[in-house]
Parts: sequence; C-alpha cells; structure tokens
Amino acid sequence: MKIKKALGYLPAFIFCGFIFTFMALYFALPKADFSPQEKKKLADFPELTVQTVMDGKFQKELDTYMSDHVPLRNFYVGLSADYELVSGRNGEKGIYLGKDGYLFPKPTKDGGQLGKNAGFIREFGDSSPVPVYMTVIPSSGSVNTDKLPFNHESYNDKALTDSFASQLGDNIIYTDMTVPFSEKAKQRQLYYKTDHHWTSGGAYECYRLLGEKMGYDPVAEEDFDKETVSGFYGTSYAKSALWWVAPDSMELWKNRNQPADSVTVEISDGDDSKTGDSYFFRKQLENDDKYPVYLDGNHSLVRVKNKAAKGGKLVVVKDSYAHTIVPFLSQNYSEIIMADLRYYKKDISLLAEQEGADAVLILYSLDNLANDTNLAYLF
Repeated sequence: MKIKKALGYLPAFIFCGFIFTFMALYFALPKADFSPQEKKKLADFPELTVQTVMDGKFQKELDTYMSDHVPLRNFYVGLSADYELVSGRNGEKGIYLGKDGYLFPKPTKDGGQLGKNAGFIREFGDSSPVPVYMTVIPSSGSVNTDKLPFNHESYNDKALTDSFASQLGDNIIYTDMTVPFSEKAKQRQLYYKTDHHWTSGGAYECYRLLGEKMGYDPVAEEDFDKETVSGFYGTSYAKSALWWVAPDSMELWKNRNQPADSVTVEISDGDDSKTGDSYFFRKQLENDDKYPVYLDGNHSLVRVKNKAAKGGKLVVVKDSYAHTIVPFLSQNYSEIIMADLRYYKKDISLLAEQEGADAVLILYSLDNLANDTNLAYLF
C-alpha cells in the first residue's frame, strides 16, 4: 500500500526534479553572447535600477534575457519550428520550406515605399549628367515557383517591379530581371537554398543581361575558374530554425586571364578604412555568416580598382546583392565606387561628379527597395 501511494507521487517528484535540474543548469552553464545558428546577438542581463523597475523595462528585458539564455535553447527553438511545420503552419516564422531544401522568405509587401523610391530615382535621373541604369532583383520565391510549397502566399514581384519601372521616367535605363531569371532558373541555381541572396551564378546572369543596356561585352563564363566553399548557412536558415536543412555551397569566380595583382579594394566606413588585394575576403569564411567573403560585406563606401579592365568609372548605389555582381562588373570597369545609402549619407550626385563617373547603376533587391527609406540621399 505504501509503495502504491509513493508511486502516486512519482510524477510530481519527476516534475520537481526536472525543474530543479533545469534551474541548476540555467545558473551553472555559461551564457553565450551570440547564437550562430540564429545569427543574432543574445540579450544582456538588464540594468537593475529603481527607474527600470518602476517603468517595467527591467521585467520586460529580463523576460527576453531568460528566453535567450534558456539551457538547450537551440534544441527547443528547432523543436518549435519542427512542430509548426508538421502541424501545417509552414511559414509561421516568415520562411517557407519548399522542395529540395529551399527556404523561401515570404513575399514582399509594398506599403507605398516603392512609389516614393521611384520618385526619388526619377528625380535623380532627370538631373544626372551621366547615364543612370537601374535593375531590381526579384525574390527567390517568385523565380523558383516549381520549388514552392503547396500552400503559400502569392509572389507578385512581376507586377510590383513593372509598376515601379513605369514610374521611373525616361532618363532611367531600366533592365527587367523577372522574366529572364524565371526562365534561367529552369537551367541553373540562381539563389541559395538557405539564404535570400543570389548565387554567383545568379549574379553572373544579371551581369550578362546588364551588358546589353550598359554597352559592355561580358566576360564569357568559361573564362572563370570556380572555387567551391561548402558549409554556408544563410539568413533564411537562421530565421526558419529548421536546423536539419542541408547547407549551401558558395562559389568564388576568378577570371583566369586576369593578372593576380590587378585588383585593389579600398573600404571606407567614416574614419575607418582598410585595403584588400582581392574581391574575396577569405577571413570571412571563418565566421558563421560567410556571405561577406564577397567584398567584405556591408560598408559605407567601397572602391574597387582593376587595372586590367579596359576603362571607365562606375558608381553603384546598392544593397548587399551588389557584393556578388561587382566583381563581374569590375571586369569591364577599371574603377567602381559602391555606395550603401544605409551608411553613406551624402549626395550621390555630388559623389558621381567629384569622381568623374561615366555612369551610375542603382541595384536593389525588390524586398529592400520596398522597405528602404534612404534613397532620398541620392541628391
């Protein structure tokens, strides 16, 4: 009888043991500053003052801290994502799991910023003394329609980009990528599976298509040696928390006919600067996020010189998609100045004039273009 009564308390003992063990682990285990799988900084312990307690800030930040540092966090985050997937809530975290391991960010929504940005770009083109070229990179989900899951929101990239392009006026030389990319995606992988960015192959296709409008002859694909780098997990992987999805491979393309010492990359972030002798900053391959191997990632101003190129100076106003295409453009332009308006808050018209640029290229992904509020800095 006593044994039977004791067994009745067993679930309570197990539960209490679990709670105390979990609590002991919480205080005993070291606290990480960064989650490499989620690619995010974890919360610091909040400041404890009378003011932060009274206004509720301490309690709110403490909840975030506790959540970020719970033992076995990655396991539970992944378990939650897997549960959402098997329970029919694919895309709950803003990322769809598609076929063949593709992870797709949900479709771009336009809240009116596309029209505003079209106006800024139109005014810039109307006042520019040099040709202004423009292209918008469609999303992976709109291009790889055969890889999308059965149930998903509609990708309206073609309608959005067509509407945007119609508002640019006559002085912006626009190249549409939506249709050519959709056709080319049937033959080769243009986007990473675990990331929203395009692959080097995707960037090359854009480079090739831009040549028709910008007047240069693209270097043939067979003239490039391709180095493969494995183990790339992108931002879509981090957001999805589907930790079992296989990683991507990256490719570093190098023109075999270009002298090894022909390239110089100068990076400027305000008072900070550094120089490289390659399009590829290999130190970045040691990090959790490997995409910045291309031109060292996001910076205010980046100057790329190639003394082996025929000539010409190009200003590129861009988001991070440009990091992969500029090494290709550099085969045809002896100097390219990349300006990121998220960090470079000066007049692009003045920059182009001071640099004696022959042309300006504005290159954005659709998602960034629909959300970016910095294009007012064009002029």
